[in-house]
Amino acid sequence: MKILCTLSILISFYSTFKVAGQANGEIYLREPVSFPGYSSVKNISWYYPEEQYTSAISDKEIRFEKLTYFSEGLKVTAYLTTPSLLKKDKYPVVIFNRGSYIRNDIAFVHAPLFRMLVQNGFIIIAPALRQSEGGEGKDEMGGNELSDIMNLQALLKKIKNADSENVFMLGESRGGIMTYQAIRNQYPLKAAATIGAITDLAKYVQEQNWEEKTLTAFWTDYNIHKKEILEHRSVLNWHDEINVPVLIMHGAKDPQVKPDHALELAERFSASGKVYQLFIFSDGNHILSGADTAERDRQVVEWFKKYLTK
Repeated sequence: MKILCTLSILISFYSTFKVAGQANGEIYLREPVSFPGYSSVKNISWYYPEEQYTSAISDKEIRFEKLTYFSEGLKVTAYLTTPSLLKKDKYPVVIFNRGSYIRNDIAFVHAPLFRMLVQNGFIIIAPALRQSEGGEGKDEMGGNELSDIMNLQALLKKIKNADSENVFMLGESRGGIMTYQAIRNQYPLKAAATIGAITDLAKYVQEQNWEEKTLTAFWTDYNIHKKEILEHRSVLNWHDEINVPVLIMHGAKDPQVKPDHALELAERFSASGKVYQLFIFSDGNHILSGADTAERDRQVVEWFKKYLTK
């Protein structure tokens, strides 16, 4: 009995050690995405109508895959969308940084967006970030989970048809925070675009008082280090460190993140000579869905193709 227990402990120790020792970006599992019915996905109608969802997930020319990869010893999730039939040796890459906190619907609600980008010549990698989509670890909303994005550099080298010299980043809402942080951390990008991005987290908390209760769940020391926590996640405080061209898009009627977030960042960029473009959609909501989707997507594709290296 003692021998069996010791053996069990050794096996457990070896297994833990092996996982912790895996290289960042190493792919642990690669499998097709299993899509549910439209009505099973909560709030999906805010993103796309049923016909667009159904058309995207049934398109045989598009491959949707779920990747489990290692990031700082944790197994985390990303979604990869590519053409089913690869016609080129290399495809430029769009990293999509999703919005919100803990998520388990990323591949579903964004399937039409990913399909659109593939149809325009890109492949898409969408990191779920730790704690979402079955990923290990803890999401800190702009903290250590940034490593899950930075470690995509290593992961993309393992995707045969990914052109790691032509990488772009698209961030939605909270994903805008992650996008700006990745740029600050020198992720090698050609250009970036944001939709409804939070650029001043302190201001956002003041505008949405209820959110502060959510934030204290992320950071137990929030009340002690509030100023540092909020500034670290607010590009307005370190806009000089953004050195790639940025397309800023925002809805004038965004009830969650006021358009001032985009306008103030554009002013800072303008004053410091940054390369950027600003679009405020007069009737736009937080994610520029509905009537603004087509124009939103057109602007993103044009912006990325403008900085594409042939």
